[in-house]
Amino acid sequence: MTYQRFFKRYLWLAGMTGTAQEVAPELWQTYNLAVVKVPTNRPVQRRDLGEQVFATQAEKWDAVVERMGAMHREGRPVLVGTRSVGASEHLSELLTRAGLEHQLLNARQDKEEADIVVQAGMRGRITVATNMAGRGTDIKLGPGVREAGGLHVIATELHESRRIDRQLFGHCGRQGDPGSFEALCALDDELLK
Repeated sequence: MTYQRFFKRYLWLAGMTGTAQEVAPELWQTYNLAVVKVPTNRPVQRRDLGEQVFATQAEKWDAVVERMGAMHREGRPVLVGTRSVGASEHLSELLTRAGLEHQLLNARQDKEEADIVVQAGMRGRITVATNMAGRGTDIKLGPGVREAGGLHVIATELHESRRIDRQLFGHCGRQGDPGSFEALCALDDELLK
């Protein structure tokens, strides 16, 4: 049975997400559900720092490590999203070589996921995660982080669906907190080929 047929068996169907606007036509066509935009509880202070595209993977990873180091020195926590477990482990190796302490959050840390997410908003913390890990969780900012600029999020590859990218970027700047995000990609990333 498909998800669509399964969900249609409910008498009442509703949901809430921060990324439904772009799939509104599909929700109407499939489930006869309208999408209503609800204003945020507090004004959004999330800053979009744009996208940078590098010629090679090596240049991209060097830029990611350099950017993470800069944010770390400012005392800002950094969350970096990768598209695969392999990419997250590769970045973890690069960070270890650069002497940057970090936490790795991918499909291999199921038991520790909640603790890693709780710590991700602490001053100077670096968290490397697959984009699917930690979804739907609220990263609370630690003492002094708001004043330093909040959580910074980096995407190392973009997705076919911008909705997944927006879910990653949505980890920063929640509930009126400051935060920023950017994408650092390479020309030979799968999506850009």
